[in-house]
Amino acid sequence: MVGRFNWDWSGDGPPEEAYSRVTEPERFGPLHDWALATVARLQRDYDVDRVEGENMDPYLERFPLSRPTIKLTPLQDFGAPIIIAFTDFPGLAVRAGRWFTEWYPSCGCDACDEMPEGAFQDFTELLDCVVTVGFRESLSLPRRGDGRITREFRSDEYHRSGGSRISRDRALAILDGQNQIALEWTPWPRKPHHTTSR
Repeated sequence: MVGRFNWDWSGDGPPEEAYSRVTEPERFGPLHDWALATVARLQRDYDVDRVEGENMDPYLERFPLSRPTIKLTPLQDFGAPIIIAFTDFPGLAVRAGRWFTEWYPSCGCDACDEMPEGAFQDFTELLDCVVTVGFRESLSLPRRGDGRITREFRSDEYHRSGGSRISRDRALAILDGQNQIALEWTPWPRKPHHTTSR
């Protein structure tokens, strides 16, 4: 999606100052209402428990928030919980499963020129993939160096995989003597006799 500002970088790319400048961050304000509507849809269609409050995820909540954080946890099977924090930017910070985190917008600076519609599309694609297909994530620790977190989301329309590092000390604490933890998250259980709306 083309950004609202459609900056003309004349083939040389954005100037250095565009990476630290954010024009009209309030344009992302609708993300909060759209996310709340998405949460309501998920509660309507799936068997989930909703908890709202503060201090639910220190990593997601390390920036100022505009409303309480929401956590959705499937009531059956091994579906991945989802946590959504509503940042003052305004934007969304999301955790799916145990280790995967994502931010919407991913940046917001003028060089990236993101728009709320594109950020929300990415947000809903991720959540729909988590709840309808599930995903895999793992933490492993090589003999030397940092730990490694990998994840993979896959559906007929969506495929995404990636990885990140985690400090060796933190990985050792989580693994507690194991070499690897692999989590296979399953689709969320739908409410009985209920057709999922899109």
